[in-house]
Amino acid sequence: MIGPFATLRRSLYGAGILRQESLPRPVISVGNLSVGGTGKTPHVQFLASWLTETGVKVAVLSRGYGRKSRGVVWVSRGDGPAVTAEYGGDEPVLLAALLPGVPVLAGESRAEAGRECLRSRDVDVFLLDDGFQHLSLGRDADILLVDATCVLGNMRTLPFGPLRESPETARRADALVITKCAGLSQGEKAAAAVPFEADRPRAYTRMVARAVVDRFGRETSLPRDGEEVVAFSGLAHNGQFADTLRTSGFAVRKFFSFRDHYRYRRADLERIASAAGGAPVLTTEKDLVRLSGTLPFDLKAIRIGVEFLSGWEDLSRLILERLGKAVES
Repeated sequence: MIGPFATLRRSLYGAGILRQESLPRPVISVGNLSVGGTGKTPHVQFLASWLTETGVKVAVLSRGYGRKSRGVVWVSRGDGPAVTAEYGGDEPVLLAALLPGVPVLAGESRAEAGRECLRSRDVDVFLLDDGFQHLSLGRDADILLVDATCVLGNMRTLPFGPLRESPETARRADALVITKCAGLSQGEKAAAAVPFEADRPRAYTRMVARAVVDRFGRETSLPRDGEEVVAFSGLAHNGQFADTLRTSGFAVRKFFSFRDHYRYRRADLERIASAAGGAPVLTTEKDLVRLSGTLPFDLKAIRIGVEFLSGWEDLSRLILERLGKAVES
């Protein structure tokens, strides 16, 4: 649903012509306006971890883009992934691996997934991964992410630009987070280009390499200083991952780019192995969950995290206020 159709659909929900479902627990949505990666999954992980640390019981609801299953799938009951990425979706399986103790469910209907979760789990709040356009479920707060490196592109909707909806839709968000900032000044410049209400919270984040992990998610040693690596990824913006590696000090001999959610074939892996010639091979954790079986090289993944440059106090206050109001009502 893109462009004028998305605008019409949002208007129909706003007018009550299309019925919006609700869940008996607060719902916080994290999403974006553009196609591709703004860092939704790392931000959902950050928020889920923070809420869990404060004693709030969290569950994550996701569509599970590209999965071969239908209906509601329990990706995790809080003890790690119970299904493969092919069955549960890349992002839900990754979140399941990164969020011990947090249920993760995938479903076309997030309302149905939430109800399924509540049948067996005590939950205080639901986090929607990529929920800005999922209007069939009501929410208590909409957090909109915008990539500082490309902002809203040419400000046009698909197929003439990168946007799922009109840029004016940003005004409907309760908070704006500018992601992938090289610095605060870049983030503030990007925020100025987004049509967003001035009195609402704005925050600025950057993506940082937290650790190197093996195929089982265990932290492992870094390549030796000066040692060359070969890397690959299948993301919306592969160049950003390549840049992260280089700015983190990795000597990247060769980088292989694949489309987002790419399912790797044996021939792809053999090509990477040939280029590596025994050198370490690095990828993202999102790509790691799509790989199974024996690999023809020693593979490690970069664990990417979120670091707030500014605005976390206002954003966290908004979330806690919305949780409190939802509980009171």
